[in-house]
Amino acid sequence: MSLLEEPDEETETAEESTEPERELAPLRLIDTHTPDYWNVVGGGVMIAVGLGIIFQTAALLLAPVVAVGILAVRPLSQPPRPELGISRSLTPESPDAGETVTIETTVRNLGDSTLSDCRFADIVPDELRVTSGSPRLATRLEPGETCTLEYELEAESGNHQFKGVYAVVTDQMATREHEYELAGPTQLNCRYEPEPLDIPVVRRLTTPYAGRLATDESGEGLEFYAVREYRRGDSLRRIDWNQYASSRELTTLQFRTQRSTSIVLFIDLRQSAYTRTDQSERHPVDRSIDAASRLLVTLLDENHRVGIATLGPDYWLAPSDTSTHRTRALEAFSTEPAFSSGQPDNAHPIRLRAIQLLQRLTEPTQILLCTPLTDDKVEVPIQLLESAGHEVTVISPDPTCMDSRGGTAAALDRQSRIDRIHGYGVPVIDWGADQSLDVAVARTMEGWSG
Repeated sequence: MSLLEEPDEETETAEESTEPERELAPLRLIDTHTPDYWNVVGGGVMIAVGLGIIFQTAALLLAPVVAVGILAVRPLSQPPRPELGISRSLTPESPDAGETVTIETTVRNLGDSTLSDCRFADIVPDELRVTSGSPRLATRLEPGETCTLEYELEAESGNHQFKGVYAVVTDQMATREHEYELAGPTQLNCRYEPEPLDIPVVRRLTTPYAGRLATDESGEGLEFYAVREYRRGDSLRRIDWNQYASSRELTTLQFRTQRSTSIVLFIDLRQSAYTRTDQSERHPVDRSIDAASRLLVTLLDENHRVGIATLGPDYWLAPSDTSTHRTRALEAFSTEPAFSSGQPDNAHPIRLRAIQLLQRLTEPTQILLCTPLTDDKVEVPIQLLESAGHEVTVISPDPTCMDSRGGTAAALDRQSRIDRIHGYGVPVIDWGADQSLDVAVARTMEGWSG
């Protein structure tokens, strides 16, 4: 090889060394067990010995000797501790909701031992559904060899975390299996493109910015409010000329003032908020984030100033109404770790989060609390915010199911919680799993007006 070719070879080697699956993945032993068929072998030995004694058959007496020898050697056989690297590719990396995503997870044997019998299973986020292919594979890996798990799934809005790969490694005699979890995190961010709601959910005026929240005050606006006597200095455009033509009296038209309100979407992301009695349904945090994203675009379209806060992992976005604010808020729902579809590892003090929010609010603000109401602790921030003069409305995705005794008990506890919150003067939009958010809001608004 010429000197001119040698740098190319070195460059190629350097590039290969940076491939993710060439880096050793952190390994955690989960379990060690013996395959079930060895229990069958042990039972067969005892039966053969018994039959050999009864029938005085040499073959039946000899067979257990061989089997006992194998069973005696079994404890000496241990599967090699695997040294594996993982890489995962997502195509596309930032899909739209409902789009098909191709997943390719590559596992490389970085050790010196042959893995004669190994099985891998990609850890797919619970809320994502595999549509084709399989995230599982059984194979044999020589040192340096790779295998690839390839499958497709349907993207769901939000931030989804692939944690790693499960691996089961068996020794050459297939007498013992070690089960491991290989860390190989990858994040799938699915963009939110929410549809606005048809019905507003703000309770009344809170701040004096021009917008679309109707008030009971007269002033500048588009909707007719009342007529009063003419005063010197009134604009000619506001004089009721029809009245003047008929009675020769000058009167001034008044219009209903329209103002915006400052609103914070307060989203419950605590561990308890992920609880659901029907595991086949979407967990309530996903539904809460869906509701918050739809409320966000609805309120911004109405020229309100909207912010985001969280119960659980901390995130704060101060209220605003600019176009860049809209983009930033929607990106946060898709990319911020706080809004991950996976349950947080740690508990977070709920009272502290409520106090932090109170300290961040600089004016009277309406709070739209998105929470499944799965525990009594969520009543603490409601009481603190209401007592501080911030009006709270609860939007609650119902995570309960009445198909079991435990589900029925959870539903009754949740209803008691809703009744207590109503007692604080706080409205609750109870959003069932079998209805759209628009329907839930409309039904609740009808109840308010009734």
